[in-house]
Amino acid sequence: MKKICGFLILLCCWSCENAPRVDEDNIPKLISSICFVPSSYYGSSYQDFANLREIETLQGTSGRFIAEIQINGSRVPNDYTSDYVKNFIWRIEDKSYITSSLSYAFPDTGVFPVILQTIDYFDDTLSDTLTLYVTTPISVSPISPVNGFNQFNALDSSGMIFEVKTDGVASWQNVQCSLYLSMEKNALWDFPYDSIPCNGTYQIKGPFFVGVSNYLADTSFAFFWGVVAKVPDSDYTFDADTSEIQTFYTALVGTEFSHILVPVRYRSLSPGQSPAGKAILQKENGDTIAIHTFSQNPSTIQFSDISIEGNLQITVFDSLLWEYSPVQKSFAISPSTYNILDTLTLLDTIPPICAPIHRRIAKSDSLVFSLFDAGSGVSSKSILVQLSGDTLSRTIRKDVLQIFPTCDNECDLFISLRDYAGNLSVPILWKIESLGDSLFLSGPFNPGEL
Repeated sequence: MKKICGFLILLCCWSCENAPRVDEDNIPKLISSICFVPSSYYGSSYQDFANLREIETLQGTSGRFIAEIQINGSRVPNDYTSDYVKNFIWRIEDKSYITSSLSYAFPDTGVFPVILQTIDYFDDTLSDTLTLYVTTPISVSPISPVNGFNQFNALDSSGMIFEVKTDGVASWQNVQCSLYLSMEKNALWDFPYDSIPCNGTYQIKGPFFVGVSNYLADTSFAFFWGVVAKVPDSDYTFDADTSEIQTFYTALVGTEFSHILVPVRYRSLSPGQSPAGKAILQKENGDTIAIHTFSQNPSTIQFSDISIEGNLQITVFDSLLWEYSPVQKSFAISPSTYNILDTLTLLDTIPPICAPIHRRIAKSDSLVFSLFDAGSGVSSKSILVQLSGDTLSRTIRKDVLQIFPTCDNECDLFISLRDYAGNLSVPILWKIESLGDSLFLSGPFNPGEL
């Protein structure tokens, strides 16, 4: 209250007859302004937004409107604003709110003026306006050539036509789009090729290849491209977007044959395991066109000089590691094309197992289990052996587990193992009985049934 009295006395002195003797710079000046803090800036001081009169925010995103009070340029803490202000009145979307701050979300896009009216103790009304631009994220999508297009004539002078679509552009925004094009995927985003329409087409004249055309008879070149859309001078992340990398390939020249490349990999295969893979290329009716074998992980299988066009099917499996499930893929090819399929991944989904080599051993001898996994292989680090709750040391040599149990009467033996693919064996419980100078093993049992 003392601050109010001092404020009143100063104003009275200024308005009396000897007012000319009061320096105008000493008159307290009350300023009220709007701060809008988007919810995405949680934890930041709202002072960072104090001087912004235009702010862009995403549709549906909430933010907090705060009334900031200053006297002679010094901010008044929130706990003391009631010493100077009677009411704060907010006007947003034809609605009024009486409060010093409020949270608000705009469900629609558009331009929204936010008005704050501040009524002080002299019933003077101060007014401030902040303009909020509510938008949606910029999203750019390559349309043409479609990703994986492989019939591009690199000798044609008409070249290639690129088409792009951009969504989320508000009426007040001026979005710029840049085309990136390279034959090196890792260098694609280093430099833009040119500015292009954000919604429309752009043509690069050909030919893309200059040289002996016979070189393209069995060779295809890959071109990588993408688009960046951005609102200039905007630091908002939603005002920019980068497309996925797209690829197109040159067609083969002077031949009707096609080539097919199939990348294959085994997921989580043990370094000591050797694949015995087989890939079968078939027509749609099941007739076999070609068969290839492979023994490396990963591998790339190539079917060359394919004279058949239309729908085909490839099946990949392993004749030894049968825990890896076969993979099939259907696709279509056209004449004179170089076809690179997406990577086919073989997965091991079957857990490993173990079995005792002997069920009766001398107490001084070791208990030996055979480990089996016809897939990624047993991970030796994952093997856990417990005897009546205590962890036992174990020795592993290739696919053999060796332990030295000590049991005077009857003991529970628990073994857990996992393969490199992450498949965990079912809970395995064995019973060890001590009889004379021997140990007898029985089981396995399901722990839940005992």
